[in-house]
Amino acid sequence: MKITPISGSLAAADVAADLRALADLAESDGDGFVAALLARLLNHDVFPCHAAGHEHKEQRAEVMAEAIRRLKAVASGPIKKDYNESGAGYFDATVPMRGISIVLTDLRAEVCTRVVTGVETVTEEIPDPDYIAAAPTITHTREVETVTWECGPVLAPRASEKADV
Repeated sequence: MKITPISGSLAAADVAADLRALADLAESDGDGFVAALLARLLNHDVFPCHAAGHEHKEQRAEVMAEAIRRLKAVASGPIKKDYNESGAGYFDATVPMRGISIVLTDLRAEVCTRVVTGVETVTEEIPDPDYIAAAPTITHTREVETVTWECGPVLAPRASEKADV
């Protein structure tokens, strides 16, 4: 997939030169402070969609997949996927390297497909709406969806790649 970077992005050669200079500094720094600073900077979540141009706004899953494919070349092990259930719900793909990990993240609903796999009936005690002040409880039965998330398009390897992601 050809991705147009966000407008105003630096030239690849300039970014590469800056990263080489930082790597040289980290290696030559006697007490490891610069390496610790860089590791702290780099071990934060990255939204791949924020690096892509506006024309890719509706292609967040494809942009995530492309970021995973391209970073796989520098991964020191399998790329791990995680789902954060808190808040809006996030999908994370962690690319391990020797000293750092790059965490690619996005809203799970933007890069995965929600699939209802069943419905479960749940019975619970809730306050009776007519007598909330006295707060007696009644038995209430409701249906709760059972779901899984299929993130295949995000993590699907190309035909030429191993399926170890």
